[in-house]
Amino acid sequence: MLLEINHLKKVFRTRFSKEATHALQDVDFKVERGEFIAIMGESGSGKTTLLNILAALERPTDGTVILNGENITKIKENRLADFRLKNLGFVFQEFNLLDTLSVKDNIFLPLVLARKNYQEMEERLAQIAPKLHIQDLLKKRPFELSGGQKQRVAIARSLIANPQILLADEPTAALDYRNSEELLNLFEAINADDQTILMVTHSANAASHAKRVLFIKDGRIFHQVYRGNKSNQEFNKDISLAMSVLLGGE
Repeated sequence: MLLEINHLKKVFRTRFSKEATHALQDVDFKVERGEFIAIMGESGSGKTTLLNILAALERPTDGTVILNGENITKIKENRLADFRLKNLGFVFQEFNLLDTLSVKDNIFLPLVLARKNYQEMEERLAQIAPKLHIQDLLKKRPFELSGGQKQRVAIARSLIANPQILLADEPTAALDYRNSEELLNLFEAINADDQTILMVTHSANAASHAKRVLFIKDGRIFHQVYRGNKSNQEFNKDISLAMSVLLGGE
């Protein structure tokens, strides 16, 4: 088992009030290596809080997150940045690329921080660039790229350190339909190479590219559906039905 989330709770309290907001309440699930999981739910349901805890950006109030045998909720602050760098990849809707650097240097950033030698950086890039169709973009600056191209570069940056899990937060939100489909097809191809992916999304179409979808409501796992042998279109219908039940409160 690659990832185990056990009885996860997160309570937010304001500084000058006794009122508490329960963002997560007893969240429990497991992730096998090589899975592609989408996480869905209404705004305020707790899915972003869950992703932040899995990314070791927030601490839970209670419960554990075990990644490959290590409880990441107990890692000391001075080790967290190094842990994230070595184990986690991130893809955000805003791309977070630096316009002052070339595409290649943006992709190399995690390896520079990890103090890898330049030859190793070039070797890893040579493996990733063709898969993401970015060989012709490496000398450009991010401001010269389209949204879809920027997101492919961001994915390359997240993958170059060989993360155990790729965490994606609404990765298609800033893209049009064509670029969204290209990105999601890339995720499927990456996942086929045994890369584990957890993706938060509002889109049933985006979620239909995953193998399993978890639905969160009021800070709890409300339901889950598996793709099995269904096509994306068939799975999309299952997801849409589950979302309608979730929104309807039945």
